[in-house]
Amino acid sequence: MSATLSASPVLDTLLETISRLSREEREVLVERVQDMDQEVEFPQWQMDIVEERLRRLDAGLDKAIPIEEAFTELDRKWGRKS
Repeated sequence: MSATLSASPVLDTLLETISRLSREEREVLVERVQDMDQEVEFPQWQMDIVEERLRRLDAGLDKAIPIEEAFTELDRKWGRKS
């Protein structure tokens, strides 16, 4: 966290409380905050596409390719220079 960020009374209170936690409690807190930050809600239409692609992969109708190969193909398709 940057020292240039302005603090709020809630943040000040939170930081004061965190400073009283044990090392183990702080580690758990960090893990939980990181988990919260990684939780993303995707619209159902996007999940439908992912599920269909996984079904096609499982059925052998599509094959997985390395991500590097996918990026190279997309760069070539869109005319990007790497």
